[in-house]
Amino acid sequence: MMTKKSTVVKITIAILIMTLVFPINVFAAETRASDYLEAYSAYIYPAGWGKVQVWFSVDGTNDMDEIGALNIKLYESTDNETWTWVDTFHYTDYPDMLGYNDYSHYGHVEYNGTIGRYYKAYVCVWAGKDGNGDSRYFWTPAVKATLFAG
Repeated sequence: MMTKKSTVVKITIAILIMTLVFPINVFAAETRASDYLEAYSAYIYPAGWGKVQVWFSVDGTNDMDEIGALNIKLYESTDNETWTWVDTFHYTDYPDMLGYNDYSHYGHVEYNGTIGRYYKAYVCVWAGKDGNGDSRYFWTPAVKATLFAG
């Protein structure tokens, strides 16, 4: 006959063995994007009268020599399924897309679209320091251009 005390001892021993065999990692995973990019995001805002604005934000891991968006490719759709490239915004043509000697940078570009059509962007963000750096490419969610803002 098994006593209550021997059952508790067996369960305790089993738990100790499992913690040795299957160690639990108590350290959180690193959340930064890279050695240069801490965080980044972008979205499209329907600004009214068919205009759309692509907003972006980039945070570096420290003060960066360069930080921001290198280019933004804008795509348009009538059905939110088939997409056509309509414009590219490059930091050499839009100097406010890139900041210098700063920890973070945000900004936007604007496109005169068509009311009722959908827009999404393929964004390239960058952070660089001392001749090195890192970039990330990602899509924004699609939005519909509207008559009124928001």
